[in-house]
Amino acid sequence: MSEQGRFANMMQSFERLSSREKTLVGGLVAGVFVTCGVLTWMIVGGRITELEQKNAAIQSTLSQVMARKDKFLQEKSRLDADRKRLENNDVKLVKLMEDQAGAQGIQIEEFKEARRFLTENARRKSKKSGDKGDAAAGPKVKDLVEESQTVTIHNLTVDQLARFMAAMEARAEPVKVTRLNIQTQQSDRTKLREVRMTVATYRMEEAE
Repeated sequence: MSEQGRFANMMQSFERLSSREKTLVGGLVAGVFVTCGVLTWMIVGGRITELEQKNAAIQSTLSQVMARKDKFLQEKSRLDADRKRLENNDVKLVKLMEDQAGAQGIQIEEFKEARRFLTENARRKSKKSGDKGDAAAGPKVKDLVEESQTVTIHNLTVDQLARFMAAMEARAEPVKVTRLNIQTQQSDRTKLREVRMTVATYRMEEAE
């Protein structure tokens, strides 16, 4: 039987129903359509709400990124400049300190050198490469190195010491006084009997 035939039989059966039965069937059909419509709206509406929430979250994230973009770029620029200073640092501490001491009319009597690595990039790379059986793989890495000189100076004034320290720390290269021990004269506190200080500089170096 064709679809048209089935539909015709259904219509004939419907016509034979009483008015009350026709009303009940019509209500049932309407209820089915309303239920399908409600279910469809719940599914589609829920999906739309979920997409709207995701879109709002994305928009919020983008707004935060854009708001912090300038600060990020400024910080990145500062870090890049600091890294360049470390990589281009060729200062010789002994010569620098002797020159600045001579300019202030003081004399350094003793130097004690020290050197240490502040990062372990090369060691970690070597260990990682060793585990893979290829120690020479990949580009060379650099570590942050601290070089320092601990010096002793006798018989100078507070002003001489202040100018000496300021002259070294005002340079473009990263040079800092990291330790300072002062002994003053009993008779005159403005005169220093002995100064012992550690001056350090920092640079990025490839591992040998």
